[in-house]
Amino acid sequence: MTPKELQSPHTKELVDIEDAAMGHGAITDPDHRNEADAAWQVDPANPRNWSSGKKWRMAGVISYYAFISPVATSLIAPALGAIAEGYHITNPTIIALTLSVYLLGFAFGPLFLAPLSEFYGRTWVLHIANIVAFVFTIACAVAPTTGSLIAFRFLGGLGGAAALSVGSGSIADLWDEKDRAGAMGLFVLGPVVGPAVGPVAGGFIAQDLDYHWVFWVLAILIGAGSLVGIPTLRETYAPVIRARQAKAEGKAPPIDDATPQNQSLFRMLSVHLTRPFVILTTDIICLNLSLYAAV
Repeated sequence: MTPKELQSPHTKELVDIEDAAMGHGAITDPDHRNEADAAWQVDPANPRNWSSGKKWRMAGVISYYAFISPVATSLIAPALGAIAEGYHITNPTIIALTLSVYLLGFAFGPLFLAPLSEFYGRTWVLHIANIVAFVFTIACAVAPTTGSLIAFRFLGGLGGAAALSVGSGSIADLWDEKDRAGAMGLFVLGPVVGPAVGPVAGGFIAQDLDYHWVFWVLAILIGAGSLVGIPTLRETYAPVIRARQAKAEGKAPPIDDATPQNQSLFRMLSVHLTRPFVILTTDIICLNLSLYAAV
């Protein structure tokens, strides 16, 4: 047996504490973990202990983000004829691409945004992604060429994907399973209603204003979300909050598989990049639903 294995439980506990304090590791004693977990359940910093009003304000902002992103996918549809005329596009495939390329951003964005939200926290991923969508929507309004318009639409879609891929996690952070149905229903309304609202609103805008205004109106809606969301939203991901608390108090972070400090960003990215393909190829229900949605 090694000297460390011969140590008494009390001695080993002190060694673990000293190692953690010196930055060699975190406290691994199960009793300490249980005590920390129990304290977290009643901690005011725990998002599930926040007031109902605060939770619903945050859920409202997140749901607004999740509503605007799908609206952006279809808002320009009634203006495609004017866009084609303005950019002298004659190829119908290119015309369709200016609309559909936004969804390509939805396909690639979650692969990176989801792991980033678990490493740095959900809230600032939502904020920064929304600002990215805002900037590139403005860029679409002033795009000088067809290629730049398509590129800006794709980058805007990358930003817009955050609300759909990260927002549901934020809702789950705020309520436990038995209480989150109402908030999750509000959140899901955006992806369901948004694609239908977009063409209707876009039709009125394209009819009465220049096609550029489709992008300007969309930028205003996205910017309004950031103006309200940045001062309203607070971090909801428990492992990130607990790690920040421990750092502020000069303590070692709690040991948890989900704690960002216990995983490298590269590892988290690799896990999340491969997970969709693993689920798609090993879960028959997921495969059938994906085929149904694709067709």
